Amino acid sequence: MSLVMSLRGRGAVGSAARTAAVLSRFGATASAMAGRLERYRAVAAGFGARPTWPATACVLARHPDLLRRYADEGAELAVHGLVHGDHARYDYATQRETIARAVGIFERAGLEPSGFRGPYLRYNDATLTVLRELGFRYHSSQAFAFPRYGPSGNALPGNRAYELALELYSARDAARLAVRPRFRDGLVDIPVAIPDDEIILERLRLDDAAATAEWLRIFDLSHARGDLFTIQLHPERVYELEGALRATLTAAASRRPRVFFARLDEIAEWWRRRGGFTLAVTRSAPGSVRVNLDADGEARLVTRGLAVDGEPWDGSETLVDRRSFEASSERMPVVGVSRRTPRDVRAFLTEEGLPYEDSEDRGAYGAYVDIAEADWSETAVLDSIERSPGPLVRLLRWPRGARSALAVTGDIDALTLKDFVLRSWETRQSAFGRTHT
Repeated sequence: MSLVMSLRGRGAVGSAARTAAVLSRFGATASAMAGRLERYRAVAAGFGARPTWPATACVLARHPDLLRRYADEGAELAVHGLVHGDHARYDYATQRETIARAVGIFERAGLEPSGFRGPYLRYNDATLTVLRELGFRYHSSQAFAFPRYGPSGNALPGNRAYELALELYSARDAARLAVRPRFRDGLVDIPVAIPDDEIILERLRLDDAAATAEWLRIFDLSHARGDLFTIQLHPERVYELEGALRATLTAAASRRPRVFFARLDEIAEWWRRRGGFTLAVTRSAPGSVRVNLDADGEARLVTRGLAVDGEPWDGSETLVDRRSFEASSERMPVVGVSRRTPRDVRAFLTEEGLPYEDSEDRGAYGAYVDIAEADWSETAVLDSIERSPGPLVRLLRWPRGARSALAVTGDIDALTLKDFVLRSWETRQSAFGRTHT
């Protein structure tokens, strides 16, 4: 199965190059990869970040002491399947058995995983059903492809290998969609940014400077939009992309408003808590509004165009730590929504922390959304609200006044050459229910 997936996702030439790269990164023992894991951990720790490393359970079963040591030092180990198989092609019964067995391996190693990432960033509806049944709190398997631009703003070309990756990952368009967690019937869906390490090095074949520029562009866009940048950097490639990782973390550590550095389980936990917050904006008297936020101490409001005590945040916006206040305002500081606007736009605004009212009176609100088409763009909606005259109040996406978020992640598919060689055999055995762990 691994060979089939490699040919499907890379083509024959790319698969041959991948094999040569693998031979240069893994050894007969886990010592070479242990060095890469340690370098990875140390680079992230230098910026106060802790990585999330989704690990294939069969690999964890062969190297429990090594991986548990990093978990004890603060890394999160999520489930990356029982073996490195294509979950988009597995039925419910196969996934119910294999993911449950993977959880058992984690528990025997003293770990309690809360998250899942599908190998090859692939999954299907049965995957999500099984994850809910087994008590997982999040999954992070959905790729979001960021636009690629050069220094002059011109679009950068891809190649056939890059297009194959977009198809393999069923990548969504970050130019149209907000890149942040989403609720999916009890699971928190956490996006993964691409181009990732595999695309940068083995498909686009970028040098260090170009790779650094690629991730810095994604970070700049993510911060400007308040999005989540989930870096995908497999530990076996950390030496090649250490410069790009350091540059990105340096930029994030110095950016203001600040960036929320977090593991994926911490992001999921925050998003769950945030989903229970309620923000109510009501008319208390002619020309006056009352704002009430029911939330924990890490939640923050941002206002624009309202005379409210707070601290400058970004541009003309004010960061407000208070949970209840009144302010003078002729217009309601919420989003007005036309009645013809699709219902899912309202759900989107709610998860964005933007209170709204259904109305045809455009002039009564600080921002207004009127969409006739069923195919609408999330980023276009948010851009129009950002350009609106105000006033406006909203619940921030991220805790303690952070503007954007960043997670450092990388899958552990193998620690030795033996692990890598066994991947194809284990995947075939798992598909027929015969993998022994």
